[in-house]
Amino acid sequence: MFLLVSVASCTPDGPPTPGDRLPDTELEVIDPTATTWVAGDRITLAELEGRPVLLDFWASWCPPCREQHEHVTEVAERYGDRVGVLGILVDDSPANARRWMEEQGAAYPTVREMDDRLAEAFQIPATGLPHLALLDAERRLIWHRLGVSASGIPEEVLARLDSIAGAAVP
Repeated sequence: MFLLVSVASCTPDGPPTPGDRLPDTELEVIDPTATTWVAGDRITLAELEGRPVLLDFWASWCPPCREQHEHVTEVAERYGDRVGVLGILVDDSPANARRWMEEQGAAYPTVREMDDRLAEAFQIPATGLPHLALLDAERRLIWHRLGVSASGIPEEVLARLDSIAGAAVP
């Protein structure tokens, strides 16, 4: 008799699924908005553990990213420091990103990956942008979505954030 055991992990065969712990990655700060970081600082995703984190993969050349930026900004403002919100620049230059953020406004920091582990895990080069991912306080994936929704972040995701980060302040 054989016993088949499945272990959840991020593999090149498919994107991570809820419950998977995301790989750590080194990040360079492009825009430190709402943090004590300085542009050029190097941080890791592991340093953000201890609270939920919403990752916003985006690029300045991506029109749907502009619409998503509005929804992610609402999350950043709704939860304040109870939820980490982090823009991750993909396939774009820091100069273009800074110019775009000056035009759009920034309510949360933006970084770029130094090794592309997260972009590869979510298969972003192949699937495109924008892409959102919600992590729990231990860096496990709760939810992710490719593309933007006209209605914003789904209510079930906000309800989950309310439960893990404390009720939202109206």
